[in-house]
Amino acid sequence: DTVDPVADERLATFVTKSHMMSVPTSDVVRGAALAPQRAQAESSASTDGDGVDTVDLIPQALLRKYIQYARANCRPALRGGTFDQEKIASLYVQLRKESSSSGGVPIAVRHIESIMRMAEAHAKMHLRDYVRDDDMDASIKAMLESFISAQKFSVRRSLRKSFAKFMSSGEDRVHLLLHILQDMMKNEAMYQTIRQKKRNEEDLPATLEVPLEEFESRARDRKIYDVADFCKGQAFGDAGYSLDMRRRVIMRNF
Repeated sequence: DTVDPVADERLATFVTKSHMMSVPTSDVVRGAALAPQRAQAESSASTDGDGVDTVDLIPQALLRKYIQYARANCRPALRGGTFDQEKIASLYVQLRKESSSSGGVPIAVRHIESIMRMAEAHAKMHLRDYVRDDDMDASIKAMLESFISAQKFSVRRSLRKSFAKFMSSGEDRVHLLLHILQDMMKNEAMYQTIRQKKRNEEDLPATLEVPLEEFESRARDRKIYDVADFCKGQAFGDAGYSLDMRRRVIMRNF
């Protein structure tokens, strides 16, 4: 649990307002209280809006419907080919070993079952039909963060180092995606060089382009299913790449 004064203040404000807006349905029916949506609208209209961050906020009514839909219609299945089962087994063995040596919380089969349930919940949250590798990674990271934080401060650093291979980070994915993109651009440059020689032309194109779909396909082969955030990130631009969504190509000037 990271201490962040700004995030903590926003969370406390949100929880307070949620409780203030929460009223019994019977009171709404009797007319003793306003419906939450109407009360929220009137509350917003009575303020000047200064200092309120409304970027990317989901209305509670829509969020409630989303959760109800996910609960009623999504039942993600655990399929053998969609996540790394050996990774789970290896994690369990190492967790048992570390818990017995450090004298912390004892690890049992129920912890693996918890990882499975959290992965299913993560997949359900994204309205998926089956559990993917990234769902399992998010579940494993939550479990390990909980396990490590429950240990003595003196051993936390060594535990993080021991379990680093199980906790894939966003930075690791960025480096991997940059490597994939660099390899694709290298192959495209070789193709353009051969093509120019056949045409007896000396100058290479000023801009190289690779299809976005091919990049997404190669990323999926490495168990990375969403590259949208990467293509909007700083590392993508700093490496000299740009994205043309209309033509669905990734470009780099030389």
